[in-house]
Amino acid sequence: MVDLDYIRLNVAFKPPEEVIEKAINLSQEVSKNKEVFFILDGIQFHPHITIYSPKFPKSNLNKVLEIVEEIAKNTSRVEFQVKNIRVYKRFISVNFNYSLDVKSLHEEIVAKLNPLREGCIRKEYEEGSDYHMKFSSEQKENIKKYGYPESMNLYKPHLTIIRLKEESLAGEVVKSIKWDIPQFIVDKIAVYEMGEHGTCRALVKEFNLK
Repeated sequence: MVDLDYIRLNVAFKPPEEVIEKAINLSQEVSKNKEVFFILDGIQFHPHITIYSPKFPKSNLNKVLEIVEEIAKNTSRVEFQVKNIRVYKRFISVNFNYSLDVKSLHEEIVAKLNPLREGCIRKEYEEGSDYHMKFSSEQKENIKKYGYPESMNLYKPHLTIIRLKEESLAGEVVKSIKWDIPQFIVDKIAVYEMGEHGTCRALVKEFNLK
């Protein structure tokens, strides 16, 4: 199969409108006079909180949507509490506490969607690639098992604001971020088509939590 037969999806928590607006405004603000890989806008680059984002055969897309819809119907709304602002590989993100509700939903989605990958792994994650060599042994194990390095025991719920091209600016950017929404309720999960740098480029479908 050629690569056109595959699609990288992100099953993610869709934040409430006030959080989406806050993230977009911050992304646009901190990007001024800086070189960045993307700026959140809610159109081409959607604010989101990743749950699971591997690569799937396109032929399994409808099955993915059906499973996510069924999980959503049986899952209550989830509360998020802000933990800190984090810098990781030039990504600036708002980190959240890893609550039992978030953990439960993450693990259920990974367990039920992982078989639909049919063993598919992103080219960048394949053994022998330069990118693969940068992962820890635990991340490499997760890639083998789940097709995504930040799965299960390594999952950290976060909302990415921006990715800088110059790492030296990260400290300055973090200090400038004023996040004034300490907690919020998420009542939707969504499936997005992904682009580079962990971005969500297009909404495929969203589902209401009960």
